[in-house]
Amino acid sequence: MINRMFCLSVLTAIATCAALLPASAWSQARAPLLIEGKTTLFQRVLTRPGATLAPAAGAAPGKPVPTFSAYYVYGHGKAGGQDWLQIGGSTDGKSLAWLKASDSVPWQHTIIAAFANPTDRQSVLFFRQRDGLMSALAADPPALDRLRKDAQAARAAANEGPVLATEPAAWVDLHKRFYMLPVLEASTVLARNGAKVRAVRIASVTHDGAPQARPAAPSVVNEEGIANFKSAVVFVVDATSSMQPYIDRARSAMEAILKEAEQAKVNDRIRFGIAAFQDDPAKTKGVEYLTKIFAEPSQRLNREQFLAAMQKVTATRSSTRAFAEDSYAALDLTARQIDWRAYGGRYVVFVTDASAREGNSPLASTRLSTEQMRTQLQERGIALYVMHLKTPDGAKDHALATEQYRRLSDWPGRGPLYYPVEAGDPAKFEADVKRLAKSLVDQVRNPQALLKVQKRPEAQTDGRTAPDAMESSTAAVGRAMVLAYLGREQSTSAPPMYEAWASDRDLQNPDIASLAVRVLLTKNQLSDLQTTLRRLVELGEKQQLDGGNLFNQLRSAAAALHRAPERIAQGQVKDLQASGLMGEYLDGLPYRSDLMAMTPARWASLPVGEAQAMLDKLKSKIALYQRFHDDVDRWVKLNDAAADGDRVYPVPLDSLP
Repeated sequence: MINRMFCLSVLTAIATCAALLPASAWSQARAPLLIEGKTTLFQRVLTRPGATLAPAAGAAPGKPVPTFSAYYVYGHGKAGGQDWLQIGGSTDGKSLAWLKASDSVPWQHTIIAAFANPTDRQSVLFFRQRDGLMSALAADPPALDRLRKDAQAARAAANEGPVLATEPAAWVDLHKRFYMLPVLEASTVLARNGAKVRAVRIASVTHDGAPQARPAAPSVVNEEGIANFKSAVVFVVDATSSMQPYIDRARSAMEAILKEAEQAKVNDRIRFGIAAFQDDPAKTKGVEYLTKIFAEPSQRLNREQFLAAMQKVTATRSSTRAFAEDSYAALDLTARQIDWRAYGGRYVVFVTDASAREGNSPLASTRLSTEQMRTQLQERGIALYVMHLKTPDGAKDHALATEQYRRLSDWPGRGPLYYPVEAGDPAKFEADVKRLAKSLVDQVRNPQALLKVQKRPEAQTDGRTAPDAMESSTAAVGRAMVLAYLGREQSTSAPPMYEAWASDRDLQNPDIASLAVRVLLTKNQLSDLQTTLRRLVELGEKQQLDGGNLFNQLRSAAAALHRAPERIAQGQVKDLQASGLMGEYLDGLPYRSDLMAMTPARWASLPVGEAQAMLDKLKSKIALYQRFHDDVDRWVKLNDAAADGDRVYPVPLDSLP
């Protein structure tokens, strides 16, 4: 009896405390609802224009929220004949509120689209219906020109037409002003020329913009403030033993260019920097440094000071450990250490006579592959010009370096910014440096002229560099830089609209991307992805050494990573995606992954070289994810109540495994 009475007293006390505690105290232990069929992915919604939060289902409207804020779903309810959702800004169960279901859009995958680099492409058209987009994809160039003119006329007259909105003329910078183009639906279709494009249904746009009843008319480039356009140009120079004649020539060229900038009175609007690389001094006798920055654009050096800094760049007399150099270490340092934010034009001029060590090389310090190095540069809006000195001593290396540097310098919509110097001719090299630097000086002298540059690239079917390729490419890239600068300075927003259809490739030229698809991953998901890939690499390398079946080894790996090892029963796994080892946040993404589609039979049949190449590729992506993780300025909160752990990073779709 005593025990029974004691238990009743305890239960009564607990019930009394529960009645006195606020709801938020109990909600701390709650988790959002899972997506049906998932074990780790929570239900999410995006808010429609005009949405408000209420303290309870059916209560009077409360706090308004920005259009397309993202919330987790904790529960469902009905009130006043309407469906309601209980939502929270983070996964900790705190600060819950209620939202009309009609004021939300389900968002199963955190996929967004961003406007691709504007070089040599038309502005994106957003269509009211999928049929309108399909008609445009089948249209020839004259018909597309008429469509754009008709759309502009219809919008000016406030008439309905197939085009709902147009991309702003000044480029919208996702880095400076985060915006939302949530992808609700995607499918692959064929364009007029047979190219595969992705038709996407995209929802509302601005992360912090006020809702508008009708999309605004297409914007035009507002040139106000363009006179303040500034550029930073950093030379990254190979300072190994064979390079002293070219270092001297580069200094001579820069002396002439700096003098010209002073005479044109633009020396305050174009700033130069200089970095160099040799090899790891801890492992190579006689070298002074692996990589070093001798002058930064932010130092605002005058001509004499900059030339004095260049004078300190001298080639080492010692040989490095291989003909291929650790040049990506210098590019990595230049991209991350130099503050590029003050400059509209962002350029790196890379000078070398040798190929670069890829991330799979034991002598490579960054572990980054060419593709990941290019991604890091372009994520920061940096255009890379490669001057490859094809000296006789490096004849056996020329083919490898050419292919590598064409990929490294590939600028979206324009192609490789690769300029070989045949036979390593020092005079030709100096002339090329002068020509490139002069073009960049002319840009800051008259940035308005860049807006009149033709968007269409010249046809170069033979793969060779046309005589005027440097000038035309520099002008096209400069135009993209100016548009990006205007977008940042004018805080250009994405067009305010609700749902529409668009193509991820340029309607006129489907070879050029118009939308870049990104996946918003939380810090936990990005960390989980790194951990999973590291384990997968370990298993792959162990299987190569010890033999055995890689897929049979995934069971223990899945258990260690708190996955579902029962999904990896022998004979039941058709590919890696179905194994359960990879995170559910990768399921159903609109891209094809050779890794995720890897089957046991395919892996077993891979030659050793191909299998190792795939593992090396994963190692390089792991290194890139670490740089994403460390890029603190790019982590975004999708609503005001989101916890730090719920911040997301816009990972490029092509960077996923």
